[in-house]
This record gives sequence, C-alpha cells and structure tokens, in this order.
Amino acid sequence: MIFLPSDMDILLACLRLYLGTITIDEVTGLLSKSIDWKTLIQTSIAQGVMPILYESLKTIEQKYVPRSVMVQLQTLNRMNGLNNLSRVQELLKILLVLEKEGIEAIPFKGPILASCAYGNIALRQYNDLDIIVRKQDFWQAKAVLMNLGYTSKLSEKRQLNTITSIRQISLSHVSVEAEMFNRQFQPSLMHSNLERNIDLHWGIYLRKFLNPDQLERFWQHLVSVKLSNQSVQTFSPEVALIIQCFNLAKDGSRYRSLKQFFDIAQIIKAHPNLNWDLVLDITSELRTSRLCMLWLGIVHGLLGIPLPIVIIPAFNKNQLGYDEATNYDFHQSADTILDLWLRYANSFKTLDGWGDRFRFTVYAVKYLSIKFLLKNTVLCSSLELEDGSP
Repeated sequence: MIFLPSDMDILLACLRLYLGTITIDEVTGLLSKSIDWKTLIQTSIAQGVMPILYESLKTIEQKYVPRSVMVQLQTLNRMNGLNNLSRVQELLKILLVLEKEGIEAIPFKGPILASCAYGNIALRQYNDLDIIVRKQDFWQAKAVLMNLGYTSKLSEKRQLNTITSIRQISLSHVSVEAEMFNRQFQPSLMHSNLERNIDLHWGIYLRKFLNPDQLERFWQHLVSVKLSNQSVQTFSPEVALIIQCFNLAKDGSRYRSLKQFFDIAQIIKAHPNLNWDLVLDITSELRTSRLCMLWLGIVHGLLGIPLPIVIIPAFNKNQLGYDEATNYDFHQSADTILDLWLRYANSFKTLDGWGDRFRFTVYAVKYLSIKFLLKNTVLCSSLELEDGSP
C-alpha cells in the first residue's frame, strides 16, 4: 500500500467515498476519532480537493461532522464555483479571440477537465488556464494574449529559454474578478492571488529527449464538448488520461497533489467505455508505456479505482506489477545524494527502452555533476566569507 502522512487519512477516505471505492461506514469509523477539522480543511485546499471533501461529508450523518465545519466548507465551495465560472468565461473569451485570428487553440485541464471528467465545473479546484496551439501559431497566440492584458514576468531571454525547454510560457494579469474575490474572501486564503494565469503551450513537455513532434498524434484525437452551452474542441478522454499521467511524472513529489491522482480516477470513472487499446497504442508509440502504467497503478492503489483487464498484460510486459506501482516512493524531495539517487532510480524504471535509459543516464550524470560542483562552490564561498577571506 501507499504510505501517506496520517493527517491525510480522512481526506483520502473521503475521496474514495466519492469514487465509490469504500463505504460510508468505513469513513465514519475514521470520523469517530478526534479530528483537527481546521487542518483537514486547509489540507484539502492545499491538495486541490476541497469540493470533493465537501461533497463526501454531505453524505455522512450530521452527528459526525460539526455544523460549523459544513458551513465553512459550503462557503468555500461556493467561492470555488464562482471563481471557476469566471475562469470559464475568461477562457471562452480568449478562445473566441484566437479563433478570429485564425489560430486553432485547444484548451485542456482546468475547466475542461472539470466539465468532462467531474461533470460540474464547481467540483474541481483550478486557477490557471491551459491552452495549446500549434508550434507555428505560438508567437501569434502569445501576441494575442498580451493584447488582452496578459504579460510575462520573465526577461525576454528567460522567456525564450522556457518556451524552448518546456514548450510553454506562463502569462498573467490582474483581473477585476480576482480583486473582488480578495475583498470578499481573503480570510480564507483561497483564490486570494490577484493574478490570473494562463499557460500557453506549443507542446506537452515530459522529457528533454522526447521529440515534441511525436506528440502531434494528440491532435488527431480531438472531440467537441459543451462548456457553458458553447461547443469547444479539446483532447479525447484517452489523450487527457495520458496527459495527466505525464503531468504526474513531470512534477517532483513536492509539487504533486491529490488532485492530480484524483483527476485520473475521475477520467476513468466518467468514461467507462474508454478506448484502452488506443491508450496503449499511443503510449507505446511515444515510448511512455512503463511511465503511464506506473501512474495508473499508483492511482489504483491510492484511490481503489478499478483498472480494466485489458491493461494487465501491459503491466506484465513492462515487468511492472501492481505491488511495485503501488509502493512508489512518495517522500518529499530534498537535495541529498541519496534523494537524488532515488529520484534518478524512480525515473529510470519508467523508461521503455535502453536507448532512452542511456540518454537519461548521460543527462543525469551531467546534472548531478553540475549540482555537485555548484554545491561545493557555494560551500567554499561561504567558508571564505566566514574566514574573512576576499
């Protein structure tokens, strides 16, 4: 099983209850203990699953949950819904402007995922918007967003480095809606950031040595969905599932949240007829089968969401069983030699072929060497300062 901090046990149980993978009695058994409700609510916000906590607790007898807790969660949930609605309106406005400029733009994650996987834009916490355009349209799309008031905090050189290396740029602007939220809800610390962010992508970043042209396959699987009664093009559930696995792999353990795991579970739950053969086909073509199987196994172990029999051979083929997947390391990242080694080992075992493993090892050796040299340089500098040396 996966080991998580004890203060997340109840939160995790509520997520499972919402998914239907445990019973109410199992949850109430945990609620009968002494609970720090303030910490639980704060943790749910930090982990991005506060609306799901609220929905689950609504199904439980009132004697187990203080009325003040439910009132607070109700207020937070209302805030989240209003924030999400304003972000949907902003997204639709941006898509319309980009369309008028002849730019094909595909929104994903954010409100799209909330609508398609959760069935309700209020049930998922999000603040950033994610839009992907084709590489040849990227600079024009960036100019359009800047004309709408979005700006980057990075210098031009760092912007170019970011766009080249991770295939996206983050833009932000201060909105009237955000200011209104701050005035009304600032004490909650939820959505208190005055800035509204948008991540403009020209590709989906995963690994430095993964050719971004390979991800052109994603554009072949677009579907039309309804968002606030407007038709919007987005990626198919199969591609959305793969992208969410990529996001988990890309983010270091200190940046991952329960929301990311829950997103995958919700995609699977919301689409019982998911084309798993297509998922296996695309991940095999991208040489990311082991990676996606690992994260699907972790979601299965963490949230109890059932996985179809069709993908079990993929676990066996990649020599990755449920035990290995569900015992994946969840420790917080640090910069010790042991930690860096564990991060390397965990990443290494998700690589499909020996070619990728060799390239990754070369990259890791370079990275560790540079980090070691920089660390020693900083250490020597600090010692010189302590000695009073110039």
